[in-house]
This record gives sequence, C-alpha cells and structure tokens, in this order.
Amino acid sequence: MRATNLLGGYALALACTAVHAQSTWRTDSLMGTWYVQQQLKELRSDAGKGVVRAVATKDLYTRLKEEAPGIPVFADSAVIRYTDLYGEPQRESFQVVLGMTDVYFPMIEKELSIQGLPNDLKYLPMALSAMNTQAGSPTGGAGMWMLTYPVALRYGLRVDADVDERLDDIKSTMAAGRYLKDLHDKYRDPGLAIMAFACGPANVTRAQQRAGGAVDYRSLYPHFTVDQQEVLPLLMAFIHLYANAEALGILPLPVCPWEPTDELTSPRPLQWNSLAQVMQIPKAHLCAINPTLIGARIPADVPFRLPAGTRERFEQLADSVHTVELALLEPPEPVTVEVKRTSRYRVRPGDSLSEIAERYHVSVRQLKSWNNLRSDRIDAGDYLVIESRKREVVPAKPAPKEAESDGPTNSTKGTTNKGITGSSAERTSTMVDYTVQSGDSLYRIAARFPGVSAQRIMEVNGIDARIMPGQRIKIPSP
Repeated sequence: MRATNLLGGYALALACTAVHAQSTWRTDSLMGTWYVQQQLKELRSDAGKGVVRAVATKDLYTRLKEEAPGIPVFADSAVIRYTDLYGEPQRESFQVVLGMTDVYFPMIEKELSIQGLPNDLKYLPMALSAMNTQAGSPTGGAGMWMLTYPVALRYGLRVDADVDERLDDIKSTMAAGRYLKDLHDKYRDPGLAIMAFACGPANVTRAQQRAGGAVDYRSLYPHFTVDQQEVLPLLMAFIHLYANAEALGILPLPVCPWEPTDELTSPRPLQWNSLAQVMQIPKAHLCAINPTLIGARIPADVPFRLPAGTRERFEQLADSVHTVELALLEPPEPVTVEVKRTSRYRVRPGDSLSEIAERYHVSVRQLKSWNNLRSDRIDAGDYLVIESRKREVVPAKPAPKEAESDGPTNSTKGTTNKGITGSSAERTSTMVDYTVQSGDSLYRIAARFPGVSAQRIMEVNGIDARIMPGQRIKIPSP
C-alpha cells in the first residue's frame, strides 16, 4: 500500500528524475547574497545547527497531503533525495530559506488572499528561487518569483537596462499574484497553475500533447523536461521540511534583507563607484539596498536608497560625487619621463671601444662599466651592452571609469626602440624611470602608460601600493 501511495502513477517520473544530479544553484545563489554573507557568521554562533534528526520519509505522500491540502502533491525518489539533501548536508542553506519565509510569507499570504488563491501557493517561491529576491535563472527568470521578461511587462513591471522591478519583493509579489490568478482561472487546477507558472504555459501544452491530452498534475509531471521537473520535487521537499522543521531541529537563521534607509533622488545620473567612494559605503552594500537598480549608474530622478541617517551627508557631498566622476573621466596630464633603453651590439672585425662609444654617443668608461670590462680589448663576435637615455613625453590616456578596479584594464602599444638599427643591434628591454608626483597613485601612474598595470609596476619594483612623492620607480614595457 505504501508503495502505491509513494509511486502511484510515477514510474516514468522515477526514470526521468533519478538520472539528474540534485541542483543547489538556487540556495547557493541565496547564500552568496550580501545580506546573508554579512550576517551569517554572527547568526551561526547564535542559531547553530539545532538538534540534528533524520528526516523520516515513511508515508511521505500521505503526510504531504496533510501538510499542503490546498495543492496537489506527489512523492517520488527525487522528492526523497531533495528532502534528505536539505534535511542534513544542505541544512544551513535551508535554515536561511526558513529565515526568509519569516520575512516574506506574511506579504505573500496577503496577496494570495486578495487574489482568492490557495494559501499553500506561498511555498512556490521557495522552490523557484529559495526566496532570493536577487535571484536569476539560466532561462531568463529573475527575482523571488523568477518572472520572465514578457510576463513582467504584461503585469506592469519596468524591466530595462537601468531598472528591473522583478527584483522588487513587493511589486514582483503583486505581479506574481495576478499571474497566478490568471493561470488558475485558465486551468481551473492549482497544480496546472503551478506548472504553468514555473515552466510556462507553452510547455504545459507540449506536456499535455505528450501525455495524450491528459490534464491532471500527476499524469503531466513525467512529460516535462528534466530541468522543468526539478522545481516540482523541490517544492514537495521544501513543503515537507517546512512543516517538520521544529521536529527535525532545523532552526531558522533570521537573515533580514531589509534595513532602515533614506530614499533620495538626484537630478543627474550617479555612478555607483563614485557614490561609494564619496560616501565611504561599500558598493556591494549600496547595490544590496537598491536591488532594482541594475545598471552601472543610478538614472536621473529615479529614487534610490542610502543607509538611514546618511541623507544629510549625501546632500553635502552631492557635488563631490560629480567631481569624482569628472576626475575619473578626464585624462591625466601628459608627463615627461626619462626612458632608459638597453641594447646589445655585436662586435665586428676592426671595431674598437672608442669607435663604438663615439658611434653611440657614450663614453668608453660607460661601455666598460656596463659590460664589466677590465681592459679595452674586445673580440669580433662579442656582444656589448649599450644603454641610452632619452626624455620623452608620454601622452595622456583616459583613466578607466571603474573606480573600484584594482588596476587598469586598458592596454595599447608601448614605445619602440629607435636608438639602434641594423643587423648588429638587438633590442632586449625598455624601462622608464618615473618620479612620483604629489597626488599620484600606482593606479593613476599605470593609466599613463599604455599596456602597463599597477600590479606589474609593483612586481618590477618590489613595492606595495604605497608610494611617496619624489620616489623613483621603474615602469616596464608592455
């Protein structure tokens, strides 16, 4: 009897779902968000792992019917595997998901009630995104409800290069509620509405064709693709774990994605990097409290948020933000540098040090010093090192716009060796001697020399990022 309850009508589902690996990308994405990362260490010490108990899967189908009476349920091997996975190996991830349900379930339940939908549909975003409002899927869905671009536009959400309201928890929940209502009215079945919401109505139609016109949840499930099937067993597993979390000793980690903020607008666009630099707030923090603003800048006259209590500081420093942006966009002044070139000369029959020195406008003493010669004797076929120095103006190059970069990413061609020509001369390296000026940083110095990074300058000179005015450093060739 138990086998019938567990697997009735799901022989094909077993074959399909048993072969694919358990995907954790939804919870992995949640665990990588800024708020979770910031709070997890403290919460771990407070919440711990609870009392670890084995997840009982006996009579799972019967228990699921009791735990979610408002929607069709099923239990197959994939449901059992996900239940085991998040019951212990991925327990901490599910603890965070539980913490998110404490935040979002009241809002979701209210919207479902407004739309006249079963309350048990609140579990759907657990399986779609692990309750992550900043989630994105490989198929183009985004936000807690994984709404696609066409669906978002249909239900009044703004989605463009600057703003994506699918990442707004309130607006996306209202849109999702209306979409679920329309699907529920169309199919007259909450199970089909769930599948159409998660996989798309067109895929439901294709599954019905494969199933010979079947319309019920159980008959259609095996006829979805493996990727589409993944949401359904994950939903069943999360419903069961949610209902039994206390008995299993799974304590929620109360990560709250909300914090007090000040809402502001700017008459001019703002670059995130400049705002972070002037306000001394990590860019990741700014992006976390402004999840819908997805571009590299904050559009003009679009509301944005700063941590509570920083409004006055922003108003005082607003002009500084724009000044920083202009400074990042303006090219550095050209600089005059002393270029040191090292070449090798192959001695030809009849050559002497004095003739070679005269030819290259150096002294015999310099030739002997550069080549560690104790006498003036040289032999045909020998190679001599010859150094030359010349002052050159290095043209300015626009500084990279990304202020938080560790070093420049632009590269162009470097200077060439023009000091020695012909088959007897071979260029080996070029170094520029540069004197650090007031206000310089390795990042800005590197921006003046095409193809050279700040990291490369540090490696060549054996220094760290700290430099002082008057300090002489070597700039390598690209």
